[in-house]
Amino acid sequence: MKVLLSLFFTFVVISAYSQNIAIEGTYEFKLATSNAVIEDILILNADGTFTFHEYDKHEGGVPPERNTFGKGKWKLENQIVTFLVSESDIVEKYTLDFNNSKARFIVKSPRDKSDKVVPTSLKFFKSDVFWIVKRNFIKK
Repeated sequence: MKVLLSLFFTFVVISAYSQNIAIEGTYEFKLATSNAVIEDILILNADGTFTFHEYDKHEGGVPPERNTFGKGKWKLENQIVTFLVSESDIVEKYTLDFNNSKARFIVKSPRDKSDKVVPTSLKFFKSDVFWIVKRNFIKK
């Protein structure tokens, strides 16, 4: 019985450490053309909250420059980050509603021993904020 109990706790500890993924941090998306500049910054905090800022400048746009903000909570399950926003998060400054938004957490597999560079990133694949879908945010 002691052996089985020891094995059980060993497996629990190993699985807990193997799933420790450092996802918290600052992620960026940048796009610059001759007529437009888009800079998005997504910050995932260790306490499970996030903030988002988009700076958008279009030559001839109305308005020519725009700043958009969002905030709320996030959670990670099976490499998928789900964003949750409550009504109290949507205030005058933070107008983006990230409910129903999901992003895939991309990191190089520890089993991949090749020289291939895989930047740690978040790629949105679902969102009611239509313009964020398919954007790939690279971790700084």
